[in-house]
Amino acid sequence: MKIGARVIKTGIAVAITMFLCKFFGFDPAFFGAVSAVINIQPSIFLTLRAARDQILVHILGVLAGFFFGYFLGVNPFSAGLIVILLIPIYIRLRLHSGITMGIVAALFVLSSSTEEFLIHALSRTGVIFVGLGSAMLVNVLLWPPKYNKLLKEKLRQSNEASVLYFCRAVQDYVGLTSREIHMDLEQKKRVYKLNKEARMLLDLLSRERHVVSDSSEPREWISLAEKLIDYNESITKKGDRIFDLLPMRLERRIKSGAPPISDEFKAILEILESGCTIVIRVNGKIMSVIVDGGTAIPEKISEDYWESLTKAIEQWQSKLTDSYYLHGLLEVAVTANEIKWATRQAKILLYESIENK
Repeated sequence: MKIGARVIKTGIAVAITMFLCKFFGFDPAFFGAVSAVINIQPSIFLTLRAARDQILVHILGVLAGFFFGYFLGVNPFSAGLIVILLIPIYIRLRLHSGITMGIVAALFVLSSSTEEFLIHALSRTGVIFVGLGSAMLVNVLLWPPKYNKLLKEKLRQSNEASVLYFCRAVQDYVGLTSREIHMDLEQKKRVYKLNKEARMLLDLLSRERHVVSDSSEPREWISLAEKLIDYNESITKKGDRIFDLLPMRLERRIKSGAPPISDEFKAILEILESGCTIVIRVNGKIMSVIVDGGTAIPEKISEDYWESLTKAIEQWQSKLTDSYYLHGLLEVAVTANEIKWATRQAKILLYESIENK
């Protein structure tokens, strides 16, 4: 079981809250602890934004609790009325994330003892803001997250997984000879998960750099990271398109009695498979520049690969006799187009990453 920095910070915030509540005589302290737990955020930016929203939410809730408790008394009618009035106000002010906490704060203050209501309500208000303040301070001062380091590692993982997924699709298309298709759904889920996590970390880092400049990457690097994530997501979807061709190709081959693959078509398949070598090589250079901060030699967008593929297709075309081969030609065109996109975009991204160093 792994205990991360955020878990430790939450425990520290709760301990500080409980200590301060006891020191100042605020009661019950456990509600302050709840406030501290809720307001621990994964980044300094989110902490400041959440603090702004939570302070406004709590002030409105506390004021409502004071008003209804003092003038209408502590009873079921005032409790129901305060909920009916506060929810539309929070929605109107776009404080959706704080609705629950605001309502709880209002009811918490409202439930103060009818005897000496103001004293008890003030004490409970102090409990709320002690928890909120403790969470803010702990979030800002203790172990602020290094999202640039986390993002770089996630970029490497997502790129390697996306390229591997794409090339696996090409290899499965090229090597389809059996009567079964073995799809690795876990690999697909992992790729999409990594891409999603990389996008989330990029969003956190982009927001964080506005409030913590010394821990932020330059804007140019963030732009490159975003383009790399876009590339990873796109090449994953293109791998999906190639995987979608497998059932159709298998069905067509089975209906035709699984004829042997001609030497001409084998040459086409070998050229398609070699395209993945280019994709892997160029993406390795991209990782060395964007993630490792190293240097690399850019690669020109050459037509040599596609000219060799065109010649192989022309040699195979002379033997086309029916729709069976025509469907095969269409599938080759789709696969080749996806490989062409993957290589060209990778080379463009490599060039941009080198230029922006």
